Amino acid sequence: MTFETDTRRARLRSDLEAARGEFHAMVASISEQGWTEPSRNPGWTNGQLLFHVLLGFVLVLPLAGILVFFGHLPSLCSRIFAGALNFSTPLFNRINAVGPRAGARVLDRAAVISKFDQVHGAILARLDRVRTRDWALAMHYPTRWDPTFQASMRLEDLFRYPVDHLRHHRHQLRAT
Repeated sequence: MTFETDTRRARLRSDLEAARGEFHAMVASISEQGWTEPSRNPGWTNGQLLFHVLLGFVLVLPLAGILVFFGHLPSLCSRIFAGALNFSTPLFNRINAVGPRAGARVLDRAAVISKFDQVHGAILARLDRVRTRDWALAMHYPTRWDPTFQASMRLEDLFRYPVDHLRHHRHQLRAT
């Protein structure tokens, strides 16, 4: 393990831990009644917005596996894959809109926190397992899916994604 790898991992771990505290504070700022009240994100309640932020963390583990897979293939492979995903953006947007609406009905505040903590722990464990040679892997991403996705992303970018995603939505919460 190199000094640079250790430094990157420690920085990401610190950012992810800070995001965990921010997520807990976001949930704590919402009363039970406020869970179903509108957020500042049109069309979503506070609970739906928090579920959507949770989904950003849930996506990291499968996306890390996909990135490692495509990272070992020629760049053209992930470029074609990202192009197909960009083409499917209308379907993704529909799922992205409906998913949090259903999820916030199924998971209450306590369940959202519990799931977040479970996923957060799994992300930290995956971060600890990143091999030194895998830090250089990259793949193309569907930039139409999320404003924080870059045209090409590395594992480091992917582990930073849910933190940026949380902070992007943090101010859309309407504290109650």
